[in-house]
Amino acid sequence: MKIERREKEKATILSLTGDLVYEGIDELENQFKLSCDDAHHVILDFARTRYLSAKALGIMAVYVKHFRDRQKGLKLINVNENIKKLLVITGLLKLIEIFDDEDAALASLGPQVGKLEKMLLWAKKDFI
Repeated sequence: MKIERREKEKATILSLTGDLVYEGIDELENQFKLSCDDAHHVILDFARTRYLSAKALGIMAVYVKHFRDRQKGLKLINVNENIKKLLVITGLLKLIEIFDDEDAALASLGPQVGKLEKMLLWAKKDFI
């Protein structure tokens, strides 16, 4: 398992090579920890990955919450049918968005509006 990290626009893109079963899981968690400290969203590219272990799915589930708490997103691209089935079975598909390619995932990272901003926008609208 190899993980290549690169930055593009407002996202950190992690390209995985090999099956994420035993080796690479600690590296994935380390990359997620680094990304939590950055001001970037995370896009996981599964173009060269066929399978994920339960532990890898668990780590993804934990970090979805960490990213959301920091108003960031975790997006997946180039996901094969086997991995999609695992995401459906575990319920992670309800929490993580999947895109066909990198450009679509990057486009989804438009301006993020938090709860406080939404409240202020609604309150301002009522005064105008």
